[in-house]
Amino acid sequence: MKLKLIGKFIFYFFGTFLHELSHYTAAFFMGKPEGFSLMPKIEGGSFIFGSVSYRVRYKVLSSFIASAPLLWWVVLVLMLLYFKLVQMSGWVPHFNYSLIWQRFKSFSLSDAIFVWLFIQLLWAGRLSSKDIKNFFSGIFSVSGFVLISAIALVLYAFQYLAGKFGG
Repeated sequence: MKLKLIGKFIFYFFGTFLHELSHYTAAFFMGKPEGFSLMPKIEGGSFIFGSVSYRVRYKVLSSFIASAPLLWWVVLVLMLLYFKLVQMSGWVPHFNYSLIWQRFKSFSLSDAIFVWLFIQLLWAGRLSSKDIKNFFSGIFSVSGFVLISAIALVLYAFQYLAGKFGG
């Protein structure tokens, strides 16, 4: 079992680095990062690949820090669009199956690297259970309530002004 986990850690090391780097960068801008670790450890019944510790002034900011790795999925989608493996039809994405099949027929080293990078970005953007817990604890805090209320008031004001002035 430990050998399997070590192999997984080695394979996903780059994705883990990207994941933790996004937390650290978000913490740098929204709080104070205090630690960055890529040392794997077993905690309870789960395997932890890395961690970032930080402090924030307002608890709602921890929601943004916790969800920062989702930006890697945006990068992944942009890469798929750039290489024309996914095409947009209005707001609906469509896989370009003919191009994907053509690439698999003549699979090369660069294609293998792309698949590995694709897997790493999928891994990097995946939120851990701790990330999800931190996200919701920030949203359902006093500062989270204040932020959501302020956004609702601003949206209501824009709708009111748009209706009043014929927008």
